[in-house]
Amino acid sequence: MHRMRRLRRQLPDRSHLPLIQSVMEKKSRLELFRSAFFVSVLLIFVIFLPFYLTRELWFDEVLTLQFAFLPSVADICSSYTIPNNQIVHTIMLSSLLKWGVSPEAARIFPLICGLLTVYILWKSFKKEIGTTQLAIALAALVLSPPFMLYATALRGYMLAALFTVIALVSAKKYALGGRIRMLLLWFIFSTLAVGVMPSALAGIAAAGLYIAPYCGKRYWKNRKLYLLAIAPFAGFLLFYLPIWDKLLAAFDLKEGWHHAGYALIAVGTGILATFLTPLCGGVFFHRPKIRNLPRSLIWLIPAAGAFLPVAPFPRVYFVLFPVIALLAGRYLRRAGSAVLKFIAAATVVWGALMLPELPRTLLSPAVSLAGQDDFFAPRFARRVFTPHVTAKAVERYAPAAVFVSFEADPFAMIYASAGKFQVIPDIPPGKLRALPDNALIVLAKEEDPAAFATRFSGKIEVLETNDLHKICRFIRQL
Repeated sequence: MHRMRRLRRQLPDRSHLPLIQSVMEKKSRLELFRSAFFVSVLLIFVIFLPFYLTRELWFDEVLTLQFAFLPSVADICSSYTIPNNQIVHTIMLSSLLKWGVSPEAARIFPLICGLLTVYILWKSFKKEIGTTQLAIALAALVLSPPFMLYATALRGYMLAALFTVIALVSAKKYALGGRIRMLLLWFIFSTLAVGVMPSALAGIAAAGLYIAPYCGKRYWKNRKLYLLAIAPFAGFLLFYLPIWDKLLAAFDLKEGWHHAGYALIAVGTGILATFLTPLCGGVFFHRPKIRNLPRSLIWLIPAAGAFLPVAPFPRVYFVLFPVIALLAGRYLRRAGSAVLKFIAAATVVWGALMLPELPRTLLSPAVSLAGQDDFFAPRFARRVFTPHVTAKAVERYAPAAVFVSFEADPFAMIYASAGKFQVIPDIPPGKLRALPDNALIVLAKEEDPAAFATRFSGKIEVLETNDLHKICRFIRQL
């Protein structure tokens, strides 16, 4: 009997094996779910990317090209007659064009910027926020029309977002005890961000508010916070002082939305629709702390635009989206694994529902109360935006010159015409008051030819109509 007991003691204890097997099975199922999640996100992104990447160039993109084709960097930096010249981005685009990259292929550049933005956020915050939580928030960002739109546009919004994220990561390291070089990197990339567009100060402000809690419980007493706060404004002044008069003149044009309330609704709807699933989950699981109060103030940044003479276009606040992705991920930190799986699946489904054109078009009226949609289904992000079709139709009439109304996107027509006829742009809108007899006119499909007949004192004959434009002939009254 004693011998049997001794033998049993020498045998390995197998009582814990079922528990280990259970844990391994759960881990295996979790890894399988994560793999399915990442594959689904990638698949949806790849399916919808070609449409966004191959759409025709629109108004602001063609303007950007005109700046990028200027002879030198000095010319680019000094050309600030309108705020469409996003200087740092324009310089980079100019380099690509000089290397032989076509304007259409150059759209890969903002796409790379977008993917780098997501990658840096992932590498820098997944341990702090949580792998699943941050994956959900970043998936919501990537599978959103605003991200797809500005990751494939020859504009600087995505580049400004990338610089903002690099600045944020540098500032975090500095606040947590990093060396002074991290403060220098914060200064450099903050300056580059505002060098793309002055309104990137909104994104830098969001980054600064996000960083504040890293400066300790009494962050307001930490001198690092004030050094971080001063640096972006110093960079802004350093960058724009050489063209300060031109910058002020561009601001005096008062381009933007003249109804601040509508602009706020557009920005709010854009953010909510982008991060709908993590934010809805965060309502139940987020527990705000006094220490994190600065991060809560990030939501109020768009409201600051209401105090400007003219509210900025909603698209300038796209630079906030990567920072808001971090907030959305943090709001899910207390959620259990079962809930996170549900929210992750809902995020994939929501993205797949939002990226097709029909749902975007249905949502568009909610963000275009002031007559413009910057985030979901603007005219240039719809399948009907085919200015090359109009250009080919106009060629058949062999015109020397064609008047193109502002709403018909004259710069897109300039690019589509490829120099085969002269485009007379309606810029500034309404200034031109006379046209020669038998002149061709291109109007947006929804525009009333009678209004232009009155403006030019004549008659307008509609020659043909397509999904985008009306091609008309002007007959002058003697």
